[in-house]
Amino acid sequence: MTAAAIPTAQPAAAAPAKACMNCGTALAGAYCSACGQEAHIETPTVGEFVREFVQDQMALEGKLLRTLKRLLTRPGALTADYISGRRQCYIRPLRLYLAASVVFFAISGLNQHSPWFRTDPGEDDKPLFTPSQAATPKSGASQAPVFPTDDDLRELRTGSARLDARIHKYFKQTRGQAYAELNRAIDSDAPVAMFFLLPLFAGLLQLAYLRHHLRYGVHLLFALHYHAFVFLDLLLQQVAWPSFVDGLLKLAIPVYLVLALRRVYGGRLWLTGLGVGLLLLVYSVMIGITLVAAAVISILMSG
Repeated sequence: MTAAAIPTAQPAAAAPAKACMNCGTALAGAYCSACGQEAHIETPTVGEFVREFVQDQMALEGKLLRTLKRLLTRPGALTADYISGRRQCYIRPLRLYLAASVVFFAISGLNQHSPWFRTDPGEDDKPLFTPSQAATPKSGASQAPVFPTDDDLRELRTGSARLDARIHKYFKQTRGQAYAELNRAIDSDAPVAMFFLLPLFAGLLQLAYLRHHLRYGVHLLFALHYHAFVFLDLLLQQVAWPSFVDGLLKLAIPVYLVLALRRVYGGRLWLTGLGVGLLLLVYSVMIGITLVAAAVISILMSG
């Protein structure tokens, strides 16, 4: 007599999840309607990690290529799309700006570039400030107005012993040493300074287009996209192009701004061109003052 076969227990098929395992929302499809997580979750495997990485990279690269193509070939279109609600297929404005600025300043730091300040030939070893030799006024002569002299700057007193020591140390350097330190400070502070200059650029746009009654966020959005283009253009300028191509790249910065402003804000071409000339002039002055001020503060507060 043969023993009766004992049935082997089979594992029951896992019941499909009825609620999102991430946020608990009831599921009604392949993805959670609240947080976007997949409805079907499996134990992670090497293949799963590879698949997720490839999908994420392809999605990111697809967005990047579409964003760069829109940014570089159609001035202002990226901003107009974002305002009208077409956002999902593009990289977010702040992320785009940060990526462009980081790449630019990183590569710029590796390449040799013209210093912000340079001494005249043969003056590197001269002191930054030389002792003044004021002539003694003759008896009966009218008293000339008194201006601060080099000696006054060398012996400047602020009331803080530590700050005074730093100022005097800087002023006692040679011109070559002082300018080199200032150039290094500007290069170091430029990325942060430019980020904080964005709101100023947006504020200038708000003043220029006050009659449009647009929110400040629209101008800030435009500033992010425009500065991303400028960083990419400046990055291309670091390549050793023929002079003709290099000139076109420099000209592209104001021309792009004119075309982008017209697409986003409208207006006549000649009037927008005049406005861009004034805008870039004021903004260039702001950039110069901000970079030098930030560098001076950095030098005085260091050491």
